[in-house]
Amino acid sequence: MPFEDLKHAQRARLEYLDRLFFWDGAATRASLIKRFGISNAQAALDFRTYLAEAPKDALHYDASSRQYLAHDSFERLSGKASSMELEQLLAGAPSPAFDRLPDLQRTQDLRVLRPLYRAFRAKEATKIVYQSMRDPEPMTRWIAPVRFASDGVRLHVRAWCFEREDFRDFHPARIDPDQSFAKTKPAEAVPRDDDWFTWAILKLKPHSRLTEAQQRVVRIEFGFTSDVLEARTRKALEFYTERRWGLEQKEPRLERVSIDYVPMSEEEIDAN
Repeated sequence: MPFEDLKHAQRARLEYLDRLFFWDGAATRASLIKRFGISNAQAALDFRTYLAEAPKDALHYDASSRQYLAHDSFERLSGKASSMELEQLLAGAPSPAFDRLPDLQRTQDLRVLRPLYRAFRAKEATKIVYQSMRDPEPMTRWIAPVRFASDGVRLHVRAWCFEREDFRDFHPARIDPDQSFAKTKPAEAVPRDDDWFTWAILKLKPHSRLTEAQQRVVRIEFGFTSDVLEARTRKALEFYTERRWGLEQKEPRLERVSIDYVPMSEEEIDAN
């Protein structure tokens, strides 16, 4: 990237210019002054630095509007654009034109996460009191944490359950911090988590109940480049992947064509 050798503050300003030219198609010194509180002289210097890196004829100065305009041939200097940038620009507008749904924050109690992490680091099993959604009352279990994962909303711990003799996902919020973690022991005889080291390769297509026109926009929405869309995840995370993609909804936009399970290579296992 052409700005990588600059100091952080100036690089941030030039990257902001880059975003303005991409999204707005125009920028002025005042854009930088208002956003960063810099002087007019510094804004002029930033523009000269940016223009020196921009391709010839990608920008031109419009005297009537007193701003630099981007030609249709303009290409960014600081990497690909993202929808997150658009959210930031909209949220920072004089009259904000953007909002988001409230996030129902899941409890992430550090009194639970820290001892789970320490047991994981020490390769120990720990005794917990856990309330599952299948059992009517809390149960005491010995678990050995082996992995952590996020479903996009919350962390959960994947652990060997000595009672079930299987790997299970445990949601930290369902562990009682006051009655858990008093006892630990070496996590012996924990087998390899084969589901963690197996790829689940889902092949998806627009749902067959949709009309041809609806299927066409679903292909656009989800970025199809062929007849089917391939999503790769760990077998251990397959449930969360399907839920996040909405495959189990009442009227899903996607349906599963097939799923293949492929063990990871030794190189992939070593990298994981």
